[in-house]
Amino acid sequence: MFTLLRRYGGVSLLFFVVGALLGAVFANQLQHILLPFIKDIRNIGVTIKREPLWEEALTIFVHNLGTSLLMMAGGLLFGVIPLASVTLNGAVVGYVLVLLTQETHVNPFLLFAAGILPHGLFEVSAYLLASGFGMEVGVTVARSIIRRSGTREQWRMLGQDAGKTVLWVTLLLFVAAWIETGVTPHLLAMVVGRHGA
Repeated sequence: MFTLLRRYGGVSLLFFVVGALLGAVFANQLQHILLPFIKDIRNIGVTIKREPLWEEALTIFVHNLGTSLLMMAGGLLFGVIPLASVTLNGAVVGYVLVLLTQETHVNPFLLFAAGILPHGLFEVSAYLLASGFGMEVGVTVARSIIRRSGTREQWRMLGQDAGKTVLWVTLLLFVAAWIETGVTPHLLAMVVGRHGA
């Protein structure tokens, strides 16, 4: 698992950071592309507001796990889906940070530290791991087509890594969901409230 993260996690992180910068710097130009995803997140928030904390965390967890599994399986299309997905998630983070800054007028670094970083450490790590695995699959598919042989061992290793990757992604997202529902809102409220006071 850590071999996959070491080999392809850096590429995933690069595309995530590029996406975040694009989402923040070109927020106005990209809003038509990103708004549907933001609305999807807001819709999830609306449906879980009246739910108990554990149901709210479960809803977020299932949503994020589905995204991660799509990254992993989407690697079959030459790794395009995991790359696009991790870049898009980065862009959404950057765009949301800009929106929060505009609405609250709080320092964006404080908003990031309170509203994204606590659960983002786990959530983004899971996304990087999932997209890294997806890229490994994509590279293996390409090699299989080009070489037409000699990749059986790579597929065998991927099969062995798949279960471990899903397990780690699941654990990371589970922790992230609980922090996002139980900790992040309070930290964000403290930062925004203190600024307002």
